[in-house]
Amino acid sequence: MIQAIVGGRVIDGTGRDPIARGAVVIDAGRVRNVGGEASVQIPRGARVFDAAGRTVLPGFIDCHVHGTYRARDIRRHLLNSPTYNVLKSTSILRETLECGVTTARDMGGADPGFRQAVEEGVIAGPRLLVSIVMMSQTGGHGDCWVPAGFRVPRRAWLPNNVADGVDGVRKLARELRMAGADFLKICATGGITSVTDDYDEAQFTVDELKAAVDEAAARKKRVAVHAEGVAGIKRALRAGVYSIEHGWFMDEECVDLMLRQQTWWVPTLALVPLSRDRRMNDKAWDTAQLGEEARKDEEIYRKQLDQAPLWKHAVAKGLRVAMGTDQSHRLLTGENLVELEFMVKHLGMSPMQAIVASTKTAAECLERSELGTLEPGKLADVVVVDGNPLDEIRVLGDAKRIRLVMKGGQPYRNRLNGP
Repeated sequence: MIQAIVGGRVIDGTGRDPIARGAVVIDAGRVRNVGGEASVQIPRGARVFDAAGRTVLPGFIDCHVHGTYRARDIRRHLLNSPTYNVLKSTSILRETLECGVTTARDMGGADPGFRQAVEEGVIAGPRLLVSIVMMSQTGGHGDCWVPAGFRVPRRAWLPNNVADGVDGVRKLARELRMAGADFLKICATGGITSVTDDYDEAQFTVDELKAAVDEAAARKKRVAVHAEGVAGIKRALRAGVYSIEHGWFMDEECVDLMLRQQTWWVPTLALVPLSRDRRMNDKAWDTAQLGEEARKDEEIYRKQLDQAPLWKHAVAKGLRVAMGTDQSHRLLTGENLVELEFMVKHLGMSPMQAIVASTKTAAECLERSELGTLEPGKLADVVVVDGNPLDEIRVLGDAKRIRLVMKGGQPYRNRLNGP
């Protein structure tokens, strides 16, 4: 069936000026035509969506999510069956799609079965690119060892993710490629949620990181790196990685190297402030992990505020930025697009630049040329929102204002004519 979205302000994702009253015609899951409503012919018998007074945009791309469920309370987690956790994951993926994210790069937790289930329509969710696990050294950010002396199986459907030494990293990388990973994710520093490390601790040697990069390249795959502290960021850059995830404490040397190597930055800016605010306003939230994570959140938040001038400088120099949230079941699910407000505030982007970084540019990061813009021939991923995000970027972060979400021409959320 041919479909048409008419009457709304069209922001096509390219960065061009919006069309004040536009029309988007969709045929067989792809965009057929985009333009002013007066100049675009709507085929007879088309299903018409009236977006008058609203804004029409491309589907958004979140380059850093964790879309599967695990209980944060370790006791609760150990009492849940793997099947329960899988079924709980379906609501996370559905909420992610319904808030306007039509494509996502899962950074650990989703195996190819989740990707296939979404592709075949078994479950609703954004189309997925999966890393399966995040590769970790022993005692590193992805190692689930606890002081009681054992490793907690965070998601029972996943393979082992711990490797040491060049040969160990190479072997694990090959196993993940064999299992169907779209890209590799490796931890070059500790993290906020780690039990046995800290966020500014460098992990894996340059040679170990390069082994992962080389193995990924052998099958034309990319490597994304969890890196928060500057020492780990520099190791990852020297290894030639594709994208730096988080990267909050980069310095000028990192910026210059990223510009020279054309490294992508996925900054996940909303994560720490929102986590901090949640703890301050809801004392019952996350009590099982409260003490150490709260300390790290507060320390990182203060240092992030100091880093903002460097971030703005880096973006002004042309650092390639793609939107990502680090969404998990505990935070940001269903409100992924809050991230754009933080990109405007902390990176010095205009609202249009933040939208482009979350659509066209994010598609370039994923090397998916059929996504990211409303142009003829592209997959028809479309979001309709109340209000004008160019005037008030925060409207995108309010899921109640998302009126239509279409992925590949199929509507998954349609509230254009209802509450």
